[in-house]
Amino acid sequence: MTMLRNRYIAEIKPDEEVKLAGHVYEIRDLGKLAFVILRDPTGLIQVVANRKACGDEVFEKVKNLSKEDFVVVEGKAVANEKAPYGGREVVLSKIEVMAESEAPLPIDVSGKIESTLDKRLDWRFIDMKNPDVLGIFIFQSKLVGYMEEFLRKNRFVRIFTSRVTSAATEGGADYFPILYFNKEAFLAQSPQLYKESVLVSGIDRVYDVGMVYRAEPHHTPRHLCEYVSFDVEMVVTTMKDVLEIQEGMLRYAFEKLNKDELVMKFLEKMGVEITFPKKIPEVSFWEANEILKGLGVETDEHDLTPEGERRLCSYFAENEESEFVLVHSFPFAKKPFYLMRHEDNPEITHSFDLLYRGLEITSGGQREHRYVERVKNIKDKGLAVEQFDHLRFFKYGMPPHAGFGLGIERLTMKMLNLKNVREASLTPRDPERLVP
Repeated sequence: MTMLRNRYIAEIKPDEEVKLAGHVYEIRDLGKLAFVILRDPTGLIQVVANRKACGDEVFEKVKNLSKEDFVVVEGKAVANEKAPYGGREVVLSKIEVMAESEAPLPIDVSGKIESTLDKRLDWRFIDMKNPDVLGIFIFQSKLVGYMEEFLRKNRFVRIFTSRVTSAATEGGADYFPILYFNKEAFLAQSPQLYKESVLVSGIDRVYDVGMVYRAEPHHTPRHLCEYVSFDVEMVVTTMKDVLEIQEGMLRYAFEKLNKDELVMKFLEKMGVEITFPKKIPEVSFWEANEILKGLGVETDEHDLTPEGERRLCSYFAENEESEFVLVHSFPFAKKPFYLMRHEDNPEITHSFDLLYRGLEITSGGQREHRYVERVKNIKDKGLAVEQFDHLRFFKYGMPPHAGFGLGIERLTMKMLNLKNVREASLTPRDPERLVP
């Protein structure tokens, strides 16, 4: 079988014959010498074309290249401390143009000419030719992979649930109704009711990764109408069990990312450090609001405000050297019906939000597994019980359970210090954007 390449750029070692494939990033013609900067998903490397060594035919092909042509090159990798991109280069012996690129590109991908975020998103897959932009999504893939790796090691089973539902998961109005043949249906706000219901089967630890939908007409740097939700649910004794899994999963992912050579180079280039505290500090919602009042921040009696999230994180970063803080025991008033309420105070829920660098990245809690109490919660929210098909499964031995949902784009944004969550979404959807 003929291989497109036998090495990726990051794998190249001196004194070996290599076959590389990638896009032409830059070209420099110096007469009898020409330099091509080749880019693949792992990085950049200089390819040196010497007319005398590679021959007239190969050399002319090099001189006629255009930026972003997709090429396959063959040659010998050699060490050269003066060569850019790692002190290695490839001495060219053969080149084949597999696909030509039109010129000019619709946007600059070198980083020398700045484009607006809207224009970059219009040309998202061209924008990803910029290694810094491509790096965001390689980083994101590794982040999700390491979190999944932790869960598999801890006996979690991945499930795949439908994103078409017969009822709005969270209630409220922020859902997208659709016509499913001749029936009314909704795009799922989360896989919550499915990942809970499956626990009655005997599987006791599950996770689900997929798109979810919120019809929120926001135009902020932190909101998307479609985002990747990383959801975990497990049979527990108390909410503490799932908090340990959440912290363990994130700690594992952070540690693995900090040992990943490709990621480390990207983080260094981005000027970003990601550290995980020895222990995530925890405060109740009431305690959090007392701290915020002491800082002169206006509070909400039912939920944390965006400013409250930012100031609370700053407070714990300064006082406990943690960029994370976990807030628990939120009022029932603004939390979903499926959360368990405190026995001694039904206005308070067994719930939590995990904040990181000023933003909520996870939300979760212990679920109400008792059928009668769950029905009561639904009614107390003013919702129609008959709309929730999942309820029937709770009659047949549903074990106590807890879980959380994590927004992948938000976590990526905060880890990389990006300015807008859309930068961390491959194809972001907001009230105006439906393409690409």
